[in-house]
This record gives sequence, structure tokens and C-alpha cells, in this order.
Amino acid sequence: MPSQRIRLKQVDELPINWLGEGKLKLSLILRHSPATSERSEAFSKLLLEETLPRGFLAEFAELEANGSILEKASKDYLRCILSKSVANVYRNATARYRNEAARKQSFTRLLEIFEGCHLAESVDPESKLRSIPEGDRVGLWIKSTFERFLNERIDLGPEHAASLVTARTEFRKYLKLLEEITGCSWQESDRFTKSLSVNSMFPSVVDESEKIWVWGSQWYTDLGVLNVNPPMLFLDTVRRGILIREAATLLSPRIFDRMPEAPRPLCEQSEYLAYKLMERKNEKELWSQARHGLRRATRVASNDLIDFFQDYEMMVGESLYKELWLRLREFGEARTSFADYRIILHNLASRPVRLKFNPAEIRLLNLLGKRPDIKAGEAARALRLSIPTVMAEIRDLSHKAGLRFTIIVDMRRLGLVEHLLLLKTNRFEELQRTLLRFPFCRQVFRTYGSSDLFCVLDVPEAHTPFARAFVDDMKTRQLITDFKLLELERDFQAVNFGRYDSEDGRWNVHWDSWGIGLREALSKKTDVIAPSDPPQPYALDKLDLRILNALQNDCRMPYATMGRTLGVSGAYIGRKVERMVREHVFRYALWPMKIQAEDWGIVSLSCDRAVASVLAHYLSELPAWRGGLVTGDFGGLFAMVWAPSGEMRQFFKAIDDRLLRNGNAKAQSLDAVGEWILGRWLPVQDPYPRDLVDEKGEWIFDEAKYRSLVN
Repeated sequence: MPSQRIRLKQVDELPINWLGEGKLKLSLILRHSPATSERSEAFSKLLLEETLPRGFLAEFAELEANGSILEKASKDYLRCILSKSVANVYRNATARYRNEAARKQSFTRLLEIFEGCHLAESVDPESKLRSIPEGDRVGLWIKSTFERFLNERIDLGPEHAASLVTARTEFRKYLKLLEEITGCSWQESDRFTKSLSVNSMFPSVVDESEKIWVWGSQWYTDLGVLNVNPPMLFLDTVRRGILIREAATLLSPRIFDRMPEAPRPLCEQSEYLAYKLMERKNEKELWSQARHGLRRATRVASNDLIDFFQDYEMMVGESLYKELWLRLREFGEARTSFADYRIILHNLASRPVRLKFNPAEIRLLNLLGKRPDIKAGEAARALRLSIPTVMAEIRDLSHKAGLRFTIIVDMRRLGLVEHLLLLKTNRFEELQRTLLRFPFCRQVFRTYGSSDLFCVLDVPEAHTPFARAFVDDMKTRQLITDFKLLELERDFQAVNFGRYDSEDGRWNVHWDSWGIGLREALSKKTDVIAPSDPPQPYALDKLDLRILNALQNDCRMPYATMGRTLGVSGAYIGRKVERMVREHVFRYALWPMKIQAEDWGIVSLSCDRAVASVLAHYLSELPAWRGGLVTGDFGGLFAMVWAPSGEMRQFFKAIDDRLLRNGNAKAQSLDAVGEWILGRWLPVQDPYPRDLVDEKGEWIFDEAKYRSLVN
């Protein structure tokens, strides 16, 4: 493969001279000319006018003879050539990668080299291509393509002009689609200007550093022009992503600009809407990585952004953005924060849903509740339906009821101790940030009642005393005023549609008879759950952890699909999963999010094992619950309960009447659950394994580092 050194010192060989006379070439020259009012005026004309006045180019003839300017302009033109090279390889390479893991890896490498296309002092095409090692097939392919274009002395002016025409058409299309999604027309937008056009010139003063949020384009409000940097036009997915992102931004309420965290909330919302409107899977995958530009901070757990919005889309439906836009505009000139933004989303998601499930859907829900992993063929036989019909009904019902097919892992088998924390605080936001920074914090919920936050910590067994030291530090630092620290001894979970009336389309939980039945069972106290010895840790490797992570996201994912994602065969995945099931490392679970049981409550009771055993049985008659037997600051039962919408007060009353008033148990907390702040099931979600697990699958736990988070 030829290796050509780009000879920028020879003026007659400068790549800028390969360009025909026109606006692209002139914008390159103006970008590196001395800052003057004439240069500023000329750039404005380049942005606004389709054809330049006769003799306009002649005014800058002396700049075209300036070797220093031409050399700098040539370096920027190389960014266009690199972008064209990456685009060619992307189009040709995508079809070759049938293995999903290999395809994603190739996209990552493409975008690492594509960084040289950004208008940044810190990166350039030469340095990106010079550092490509032997054996880097994607990198060498791009380098070979790049060198071929150099040998051809390629003039990208005509293609740039054609891509700009395409970009203008795309921008109008995406603006119209976003108007439909948000319910806000461009004329009604807070950012409306009478003039709105798209152009593509090299901007005069721009340096896209690693800290910049808006990259690849600039919005000139006074001119009404969106300028897309020329290198961004050649890679179709990146061009479309930028256009959708900017269209979404232009339609967004100005309240985003006044948030203390600005511009991040607006940028990430717009970046997700670009992902949403991408039509093909490959485009979505590429944009999900490309959206960061040169940013490093947002690449950690970057899929969290997609999961964040998709969760709310599932809960609220297609009207999410219309309702979100309406509420944001209702704030007027009020100063808001990202926390307020999340509260709006949560309030939209927590509204009672009005759904009605027919008898066939209830039969399927009951089957999936008992066997979340059931194969389509087996479900078809059980329901006496065809396999295609069952597959379609599972798909439709999953969307309608917000079904999450997941797993519950026995943390003790992973060498982790599951700690439950009920926290009282006067410094809510600071405490929340501390917990989010602790990677072994799995879940955080906002609660209302005797506590302010409920969270789950998974601490390696060898470091069990850390949990107590951690909360003591928080209390010493006055991050919390009080707490209850518990250790989960035995885990329970149930989903039950037995009390759903498909004719009326509502739950029929008769709290009086449920409470009396609980009272009578407590008088007998049979079927007490016997203590069990802690299980021995399972010999895990990193692949096991990645499999568990995939199953947590979707336990019905075919092994072949998972294998393509993880880079191994589906058969090998199947053997590993079967062994973990056999060894009781996890069990399959179903979480329905939209079943008219959206009132969540926490009950933590100090009671003996017999009372806890009876209550666990009766909780399993309700729509859903998760909890278990606990020890620690008190011994008894902890439960998070899904009650029919509007009936949580009746559930608490039944607990009070049948358990607390007769002395069978003492209430440690009766709390309503508000916002679900954090939900990362394990600290092994990518990219955490590189930091928290060694090659043998042993946990890496830096106590001093994590205790310092409190300070």
C-alpha cells in the first residue's frame, strides 16, 4: 500500500489549488486571512448569496498568492478529503459486517479517524492517518482511499455543492417532521426568524475543542443562516444528524438556554431526536457514537441517553414531545434546571393510564408473568395459537403494557452483598450527585413519607463494612440527617393478573377481604420461610457479566442475536446461560410498567420471620411487588409494591389495620415512590467492566476513592 507524505511546503502542490474557483475555496482562504471588516463582510456575502457579484473574487487575489494562508487553508481542505474517504469506506464496509460486534467496532474506528475532520487545533487528518498501526483494516482502508484522492488531486467543490443542495432538502424535511412530533411550528417557535436558510462554508473563527457541545455547525441568528462545516457534508449520517439536531434546537423553547446546565440538556435532547429520526439501524448505531463529536465525558455509558428518552416514550406514548414542549413553554421566563425538566417528564410518565386488556391479553400476560423467557412455540401451544400470531401479540402487548423482560440476579452468587438504604436529607441534590458517582449504587428512587430517598448498593462481600462506613460519612458531612441500612437476606418478586377484570377493564383488589385474609393467615402463621445459608460465589468471567447485562435489558433476546453483539456464537451463549440458570445465578422476571397499577409504595416492617412470610404470600396476590427478608438496622420485610392506580392509600390502610395496630409488626417506613432517578442493575454495565472487574472476574473496589466521594 503506498505511503505518501503530504507535501504542504511546496506551494504548487498545495491541495487548496486543486479546488476550482468558487465559494468553498474562498471561504477556506478567508478563514485564515487577517481579521478585518472586509473579511467579515465577505463571509456574510458567502453565507447569504447563491452567486457572487462579478469581480468579487478578484478583490481577494492577493490572498491567493499568500503561501502561509494557502498552506493553512490546504490543511483544512484535507479535512474534506478525509471525510470523503471515511464516507467511501463506511458505504462499502457496512454491508461486509454481518457480525454486530464487528460492525460496531468498525464504526468506532471510523469515527476515531473521522475526528480529524473536526475544525480543531488539537486534531488534523495527517496525525490521524500517521498513527494507524499495521493490522488496522479499517484504518488502512481509509488511509489508502485518502491517498488515492490525493494522487487524483481531487476537486470536491462540485460534490460539496451537490451535497449542500441535498442538505437543504433534508433540513426542510426534518423540520416538518419535528414540527409534527413537537406540535410546534417554526413560526410559533421561540427562536423564529423571518429568514431561515442552510449553507456550508468554512467559518472564520471556530475551534471545536473536547469541551464544545455544538460541533459541526453554527447558527448565525442575525443572518438567519445555519452553516454546516464543509467536512460534515460528505458523511451522510453525520450530515443528517447535524441537520436534525439543529432543526430540533430551533424548535425548542428558549427556557433551555436559562438552565444552569446549559447547553447540555438542549443538546442531548436534540441529539436523541436525531437518533429517533434516523431511518436505518446502521445510521442509528453510527450517530449514537458520532453525536459526541470530540467530547469525551459523554461517551461513558453513552447509551444512557437513548435509554432515558425511550423509557419515557414507552410510558407516555407518541404525545411525549408535544406535552413536554407545552409544559416547558408554560414556565415562561421562570428560571429552571435539569431537575425541573426531569420532574416534568416523570409527571407525564406517572399519570394514570387508561388501558383495557381483553381476556386473550390477560391470558398472555399471566403466562409471561410466570414464564418471561417462554419460547414462542411453547407459548403458541399453551394458548392454542399459531407461532406468528403469538410473536405479534407479544410484540404488541409489550408496547401496550410497557413490558420489560428482564432478570433478577442473586447478587450473592456474584460475590456482592445487596444493601438497601432509606435516607433522610435536607441536601437532596448534593446527595443525589454523590450516589450517582458511586458506580456500585444500582438504584435510586425519590420517596415521599418517612424517607426522601431509597437506594440499593451492591458491595463486594469482602468489603461489606464499607456500606456502614459510607453512610456514616454522609451523616458526618450532614448530607443525610437519618438513615436505615439493611441487608437483603432473601429476595422475592411476583407479577399477578389474577385480580384484573377484563370486562370492566380495571383491577378488582378488594382491600377489605384482602386485609381480613391477611389477618386470618397471621393468626395461623403457617409456611414460615426457613433461613438459608448464603450461597457460594459463582465463578464468573467478563463474558458472563456481559451476558447478564444483555439479559437484564431483554431476557427474550435470541442467543444468536446476543452472540453477534458480544462477538461469540449463539450456541456458546446458550451453554453459559443454561449453566447460570442451573446454578441459580439469576431467574427470569417480567416488569409491566403500564397496567393501571402505576402507584408504587414502599413498606418496611420490623417483624418476625413468620409475619414476614405471611405478608410475602399476600403481597404476591397484588399486581406486582419486589422485596424480601432483611436484616440490619431492623429485621423483617422490605417491599416495593405496585398498587392499582389511585389505591395506594387503601393498601397502606390495610397494612396499618391488619398488621400495625394489633402489634404484629412495627412500621419503619410507609412511603410513596416518586421519581426513579437511577436504574443501572449492576456496576458491570458497559463501560464499567474495564474499571471495576479484573480479567478473572474479580471485583475491583477502591474504598478510599469511594469514601472520598462524600467529601
